[in-house]
Parts: sequence; C-alpha cells; structure tokens
Amino acid sequence: MRYAFAMFLLIMPALATAAPKIVVDQAVYDFGEIKEGLIVTHAFVIRNEGTDPLVFTRRPYSSCGCTVAALPKEVLLPGESVELSATFDSTGFGGRYVREEIRVYTNDPENPVVILALVGFVRPAEPHERSAWSLQYSLYLLVDVRSPEEYARAHLLGAINIPFPELSQRISAFPPQVLIFLYDNAGEIALQAAAMLEQKGYRFARALKGGLVEWQSRYGNLFIEFGEEGPFTFRGEPRSGQHAVDPQGLLSRYVIMLDVRSPEEFAAGHLAGAINVDPGALPRWVVDHLPRSLPQGVKLSIWCVDEDGTKSCPAAKYLRSQGYDARCILGGLSQWRKRYGDLLIVPSG
Repeated sequence: MRYAFAMFLLIMPALATAAPKIVVDQAVYDFGEIKEGLIVTHAFVIRNEGTDPLVFTRRPYSSCGCTVAALPKEVLLPGESVELSATFDSTGFGGRYVREEIRVYTNDPENPVVILALVGFVRPAEPHERSAWSLQYSLYLLVDVRSPEEYARAHLLGAINIPFPELSQRISAFPPQVLIFLYDNAGEIALQAAAMLEQKGYRFARALKGGLVEWQSRYGNLFIEFGEEGPFTFRGEPRSGQHAVDPQGLLSRYVIMLDVRSPEEFAAGHLAGAINVDPGALPRWVVDHLPRSLPQGVKLSIWCVDEDGTKSCPAAKYLRSQGYDARCILGGLSQWRKRYGDLLIVPSG
C-alpha cells in the first residue's frame, strides 16, 4: 500500500505536465524589400513538442493583406509538424513598411494563440510596372473563328484562331467568366459562335458586328496583320444580331501582349493571344505593326511579358519612351502563376 502511494506521488508531476506544446521554427519572416505588386509566399513550420496531441481549435486568422492556406491537419501528434503557407499581396502597399500577422489558435494551455508575421518594405512600382492582377483585370479573348488559311492570310493582332467547328470542344480550356470577342469576315459565323457559347455558360461571349468587313470600312487596316500576300479588302455583307457588339467596344480597350521570351519558352506555354517578339527586333516590330497615332476613341494598352520581368520590363520602358501605353508584369509569368496557376496559359499549336 505504501509502495503504491509512493508511485502515485512520483507519477503525479508527470501527469500534471503532460500537455501539447506548439513550436514555430521562424515566427517572423522578413522578406526584405520588394516592389509593389509582387506576391510573397512563405511556409511556416509548426511542430508539436508536447506529450499530448496539439489541436488547432479554429482556422488561422490573417490581417487584410495576407491570406493563408487551409491547414492540412487539424491535429498534430507529439513530434509531428505541419506547414502553414501564407501569401502577402503587396498591391496597394507601395512606400510602406508592412507587418502582416497571422494568428494560430491551438489547445496549448501555455500558448493558445501564436502570432506569426511577414514583414518587409514595399517599394513603389515605376509607371511601366504593374502587378499580374492588373493584366488579369483587363484581359479578354479575341477569337478568330475562320479557317486556319483565312487566319494566316489576315487577322487582328492578338487574336487566337479557333475555327468554328472546333470551338465547342476547345473553348473548355478557358473559364466561363472570361470576356470573349469573336469575329469572322462579315459576322455571320461569329454570331452563331457567340450564341452557342452563351448556351454553354459563356455569358460574356460577343461577336464583332459586321466582322472584318465593317472593321476595315471604319478603321482601315488598324491592328490587322496581313500575311505574305499583303493587304487586301475583305468582302461580304456585314451582319449584326442579338449577340453582336460594336467594334468600338473592343477598340476602346484594345490589348496587345508581347511575349519577349525565346521561341521555345513561348511554344511551351504562353498567355492566350500573346505575340512572340524578340527584344532586339522590337523597334522594327513597332514600325511594322503599330500606328504612330490612334484614331479618336481608340485606346491601346501593350503588355510585355516574360518569365521573371528581366526582359519584359525594359521592353515596356522602351515602348513608353516611344509614346505607347506599355506595361510589364512585375515578376513576369512566375507571378502570374502564383496568383492564377495556368489560367489562360496555352501551348503553341
């Protein structure tokens, strides 16, 4: 009896100290200095160094500039660890030192709320630099529904070619919420395409009224790229209908994307509608394809893209020096993928 009581007295302190214990390898991550518009991602490693299971009692809470992924586990057994991924979007924080906090709630009796933080300075972006969000906000699909032969002979700059018989199947690569402008020679087939896409859930699909015939009659060869045969006049009776939009609706927000990576990188995957241009050939491309002045009511935005911004941002700066409204994606396509994955990225062919 005395022996049992003595053992009880020895075990009691151990029972009293048995508990979960949360430990974070690095509670504050200093990302240094970045430009406004970039995204910072960091994985905090959380461990249970206690003797009882560590339970996350509620979802981690983050301040307004930071988002956190869901924890892959709700319970950590003694000795187990888990990564908590946090993302900070620096858009709107230019010129500020920031501290974005994340609160982690557990059943650790001594430390029920742990504060993690991402800290650093956000430098204001230059006039030609924009975040990937800015491009995504202004993007649309310009789809030429004619045959590949007609497309090769002449098409609008930035248009992708999806012949009408292939449209129903190939459009599934793009999200239903994307804005789509469709065109053909006179507008009849594009009207059918827009109606079909609307039935498939693409509520923002519209045909360009009158097609290339009306476009050329009103704006000449503006933003039309001709093949080896050179310029010609489009023929047909311009058509309009319920799913048509005036070409001015496109010209008031015309976007041209110039991908300045190598042809091999471009072929592997690029933003739909992007045009592959070697940076060294950019001055000649501008002379051959862009007007020195735009007609009234026409607004052109040029976006330069590459993988990390090292080539695209100097290209955008050069275009601005020539009088064009040009921008680059800060951090390039790697930043696009951080935000949107492979959204609107397609391979050649």
